[in-house]
Amino acid sequence: MTNSLVRQLIDAARARIAAEGMRGLSLRMIAQDAGISLGSLSYRIGDKAALLKQLLEREHQDQQKLHAIWHRRIKSLNLAVPSVLSAVITAWLDEASQPRRVAALAGCELLLEAGANPGSYPGMAAFLDAQDAFWGDMLLAHLPADEARIFGCAIANYIRDELPFSLAAGSNVDYRLLRAATIERLGSRLTVGEIGLSAHFAQLVAASGSESADAPLPVDLLAGTKRAEVATAIASLIAEQGVAAVSHRAVAARAGVSNSSVAHYFRTRADLLDAGFGALVINMRDEFKAHGGLERYGSWAALMRSTHALALAAARDPQFVPFALDMRRRRAENGQDLLRTALSGDAPIDAAAVQSAALILVGNFLAMQARGGLDRPGRLQFEDLARLRRSSIAESA
Repeated sequence: MTNSLVRQLIDAARARIAAEGMRGLSLRMIAQDAGISLGSLSYRIGDKAALLKQLLEREHQDQQKLHAIWHRRIKSLNLAVPSVLSAVITAWLDEASQPRRVAALAGCELLLEAGANPGSYPGMAAFLDAQDAFWGDMLLAHLPADEARIFGCAIANYIRDELPFSLAAGSNVDYRLLRAATIERLGSRLTVGEIGLSAHFAQLVAASGSESADAPLPVDLLAGTKRAEVATAIASLIAEQGVAAVSHRAVAARAGVSNSSVAHYFRTRADLLDAGFGALVINMRDEFKAHGGLERYGSWAALMRSTHALALAAARDPQFVPFALDMRRRRAENGQDLLRTALSGDAPIDAAAVQSAALILVGNFLAMQARGGLDRPGRLQFEDLARLRRSSIAESA
């Protein structure tokens, strides 16, 4: 197989994932898109695992090229100035959301699926390490080496959590204002106090999440019905194992019903996923109303995965955008007291900085899942973020 045909197949796989999520990673459909037979694709590349391996290798190569472009673009900028660094982070997210949208969607999907099954994505750790290293290297001219490493890791993880929401709602003005406030605080290493947009943070939060209460779900899930019960089973599969795990058979086993019963309510796989995302919205709302009742998914990890899955669904179906933004807001609010206590120290911390820290830690948690566990290199903890704040405050004193 020629290199050009390999690239064509990888491009087809990436485009399928971007358009349909991991459910689109079908060897048959990719062969069709590339204009070759399924047998030829299987003979030349192998099975889906081999395709994923080549896809990750390609993502890594393209990321190296992207980092080189950005290195040239920002090497002369003074990233020690918070407003400059904030503008760079915003530009990075904007480029990912539009010109690089297909690659960004595919990357987000791969990260999410790797968290559910890291053994199937052996190249993901190196991919994530390179992202951390890029931002750390850019900061080396402005900070001591260890601080540059931690701050670079924090930026990379913020982007990992924010990117799915930017893909879903990058054109939403209320979301962009809210995002700008948290990026301001990220650029200043979670310090500075309530100036700029953060002085209006409560209003920005309310505007970004206000539509979801009135927006109708794209699927009818009446409480107490068997249809809603099956949809909840789909939601739990998405939260625990990822979108790729959803099938009529898997949902039937989870819900304790027959395959035909599942098909009666949700005929196609697209119907299954619409119902699952609808149930995620309902279930997450119920959890937040219960103030920490995460037993439904069994873990905080499942809730974090669910918000990303919902944001990626919203990137393809605008009907889900209000719900994705609402979950981003509620998720950050849920742990704000803990974060405020852990990070404030001797200097007060404002709500925008707390939410920025929450996005950093969620991004890091998802990255550590994809690397294979919290004991792997690359983990950020509360103390790392508190240290960044202390060093920034000391510099400005």
